[in-house]
Amino acid sequence: MKIRHVAYLLLASVAVFSCTKSNDVSKIPQISLLYFGSGEGTDSMVLNIDTAFLEFSLVDGDGDIGNDPNGPNNDIFIKDFRYDTGYVGYHFPAVDQSIENSKKGIQGKCLFEFTPDLITTRPDSIHQATGDTTHYEVYIVDRAGHQSNHIVTGPIIMRP
Repeated sequence: MKIRHVAYLLLASVAVFSCTKSNDVSKIPQISLLYFGSGEGTDSMVLNIDTAFLEFSLVDGDGDIGNDPNGPNNDIFIKDFRYDTGYVGYHFPAVDQSIENSKKGIQGKCLFEFTPDLITTRPDSIHQATGDTTHYEVYIVDRAGHQSNHIVTGPIIMRP
């Protein structure tokens, strides 16, 4: 009789452990480009009038996305290919900590708005008069310091 109980207990414990799902998603964030262009849905914009948008999806296996928006650590890094100045850092909006779950991870979409003060032509007279074209490279970093893959946008034409 005791062997039967031990067998049932062993079978039950194997069933419990086999039912628990492990998180197979990497702790290193992954991003994918969903959209880049103007508010009118084109790859062209009028400077100081139109706004450009970058939308990307993100997945992070341990769910630690988002630093304090008022703190010194940035989350989103964007490089304008026209310049050798490197990446400029920006913050995600505040992420509700109640949705953070290191076992389930986090996934979502980010919509980044290039306001008129963020997207400009080069300061020389030719580009000021005729417009400019650029594209961007983007990556994110989670709170543990894991850097995501990099994505590159298509070109955007900035008309005066």
